[in-house]
Amino acid sequence: VTKPYSLEEVLARLRGLLRRAGMTAEPGTNWLTVGDLAMDEEAREVRRGGVTIELSRTEFELLRFLMRNPRRVLSKEQILDRVWAYDFGGRSHVVELYISYLRKKIDAGRSPMIHTVRGIGYVLKADSP
Repeated sequence: VTKPYSLEEVLARLRGLLRRAGMTAEPGTNWLTVGDLAMDEEAREVRRGGVTIELSRTEFELLRFLMRNPRRVLSKEQILDRVWAYDFGGRSHVVELYISYLRKKIDAGRSPMIHTVRGIGYVLKADSP
């Protein structure tokens, strides 16, 4: 894609590449799963161990980003860029705040899935058997 380009054009080209590569999901199969945590992206529904968890829009987007990158350490800057957009102007403490909200809802009374990598960022991973 040559500059200047629109975001819609880039997305359309990416969808075409994924479709040709056979990597597109069928409608109704937009579930992300990490361990016993599952997210239906279309219905905006999250479950852990079969129990539905209610999330705000921002919590949902943050969890979606973490679930799309399981076992990958994501920096606060990456999270700010993806969840809040680069022009948000917020500070990294916003990421810490929303991570704590997610931990209270996702990890409540269960083994933790959201881990802090000191000095780097956060990672979502299920316990190893």
